Amino acid sequence: MKLNKITLALIAAAAAPMMATAGVTVSPILLGYHYTEAQDDDNQEKLGFYQEDDLYTGAALGIELTPSTQFQVEYGVTDSDAIGRDGKKFGDAEREMITGNFLVGFDEFSGYRDTAFRPYALIGAGQQKIKVNRPDGSERAETKDTIGNLGLGAMYRINDALSLRGEARAIHNFDHNLWDGMALAGLEVVLGGHLAPAVAAPLATVEPTPVILVEADQDSDGDGVIDRLDQCPNTPANVVVDETGCPVQIQIDDELKMELRVFFDNDKSIIKEQYKPEIAKVAEKMREYPNSSASIEGHASKTGPSARYNQRLSEARAIAVKTMLTNEFGVAPNRLSTVGYGYDRPIAPNDTEEGRAMNRRVYAVITGNKTMTVDQTKDMNVQ
Repeated sequence: MKLNKITLALIAAAAAPMMATAGVTVSPILLGYHYTEAQDDDNQEKLGFYQEDDLYTGAALGIELTPSTQFQVEYGVTDSDAIGRDGKKFGDAEREMITGNFLVGFDEFSGYRDTAFRPYALIGAGQQKIKVNRPDGSERAETKDTIGNLGLGAMYRINDALSLRGEARAIHNFDHNLWDGMALAGLEVVLGGHLAPAVAAPLATVEPTPVILVEADQDSDGDGVIDRLDQCPNTPANVVVDETGCPVQIQIDDELKMELRVFFDNDKSIIKEQYKPEIAKVAEKMREYPNSSASIEGHASKTGPSARYNQRLSEARAIAVKTMLTNEFGVAPNRLSTVGYGYDRPIAPNDTEEGRAMNRRVYAVITGNKTMTVDQTKDMNVQ
């Protein structure tokens, strides 16, 4: 019986559970030490050579069938020297193994269900291929054998996705009736989390149907709908209701338009403390009207060394207001636009100190709208 057929049968048996919500397990690296019984003279005669003990490296892919059981397909390789009957080196041997293994946990009948330490038993079958090459790379011998695995191990769950794994395994060669041993350790990763234990659904309870005694058709809240039909009791007076006694709601568009003026000291772009409460009010309104925006204009008086200098100063003043709205009050930057006009747009004469103080300013217009849903009252004029 060839192992590839056994492996296909095991995978087919596990196919249905694999389509469910089981967690996929990956052991990207398995390191172990392979002990070979074939060194005994009697067993050496069966193969014509034996492979020396050496390092085993492998990887595994699995699927959880239950919270304590999983099926894994494992592939591993052991490279070492092959020794002939004369005790001399026979060649370079490579042993490849592919197996399908069931890892059956002891959770269901032990005290380990709620601990990170999870012992398990392993049973499986597969195929190994040993290929021996001469030093020049030419093939000298090859054997393919059906093998079976028995083992005991334990997982230590670091978290729900990562576990450390340790295992001792006996490997039986059915074709030559040989026994090998292996000790290995590795890392296991669970994709999507482990399967959760099944929880029994609570029994449904049937509540008795209450019996309501109605003496008369009353309208306690006076909305025109009797109590036994009123789905919204205690409606406030003067509110229009529908046939179920619930308030009729209408939508009202509310427009926002407000202005902001901030004045600066000569040759400065620092916002004075007295204007911060006004800027805070703008931010509050912009949060209340989430689709509102602000156009921020910066201006300067005609006292700077050049028009270009005053242009940059006016831009800096507009940006200072935008920065405060964004950094201190949480208004999104893409809702704010800035522009600097230098001293091109005075609102007062520049030949007096009072006029120049009025011109050193930031002017902002905030616009937007929102739609509100309100209860319609009987005196509300709806166009």
